[in-house]
Amino acid sequence: MQHVKRAHKKIIAAVFLMVFLSMFMSGCMNMLLLKQDNHEYTYIISAKQLFDAVNDALYKFEDTIYVQTDSYDEFMKFWNELDSEFALHSAFREKDVKLSYTEKETVCKLKINMTYNACGQAMKYLYAKNVDKYPTAEAEEVGKALLEIKNSIITEGMRDEEKVMKIHDYLISHCEYAVDGDIDHYATAYVLLNEKKAQCQGYSEAFAALCLLSGIPCKIISGTSTFAYGDGAHAWCLVKVNATWYHVDVTWDDPIPDVPSMIRYDFYLKGDTMMKSTHSWCSYYEACYIDYAS
Repeated sequence: MQHVKRAHKKIIAAVFLMVFLSMFMSGCMNMLLLKQDNHEYTYIISAKQLFDAVNDALYKFEDTIYVQTDSYDEFMKFWNELDSEFALHSAFREKDVKLSYTEKETVCKLKINMTYNACGQAMKYLYAKNVDKYPTAEAEEVGKALLEIKNSIITEGMRDEEKVMKIHDYLISHCEYAVDGDIDHYATAYVLLNEKKAQCQGYSEAFAALCLLSGIPCKIISGTSTFAYGDGAHAWCLVKVNATWYHVDVTWDDPIPDVPSMIRYDFYLKGDTMMKSTHSWCSYYEACYIDYAS
């Protein structure tokens, strides 16, 4: 009986040692990963700061965002807040993002990896210049199409507002709204340029890309709208003209059904007050205080 008790104690001791070593090695590995990681992490303590970090990387067309929070749970609280307000749109990138993290006591370091679509990949080469060639054949196709449009409508000496109007008018004149069809299919500039049809995100992506390539600060804003076909998720753009931000909704300025010769300016260079009658969005985007006065 004593022999059995001693054997039982040895087994318990061995199991305890294995668990302890496993926890110790796991902790050491986490500390080693933190120590070896030389990336600069942005410390965030609010959903607004996470929003800014994501958008800063997106419009620099960077693949990875490095952020640090006090815990993974805190990060997810911020992420879910942005997601619930439609503030994590997938313009220029694929919908899914890859998240990896290392958590040690009160330090949680996270890497958010984004994969860009064909237009985003083209912008890495043409705009951000963080690659030395077009990453894919599709990216090259989009890039050449964007440059061809830009060079055909934008001339040296144009004022900012003239550039914005030229881009706005070109897209309305050369594209029609895809009333039916796969939302994801019609959500990119690649499809707009190839099929001359798109839905809101496709319009917005093409408009933003052309503005950026023309030297005009521009961002895609996502939210909801109560116009035309009713309530639902929607995307449009914020554009900066003469140091002031304005809304531009190319989609709703394009008549449905399509009328090639008709261009509306109902949602062109508008302030927040006017847009709020039909659009809703997260408050973290840039404020647009006034309508443009020509």
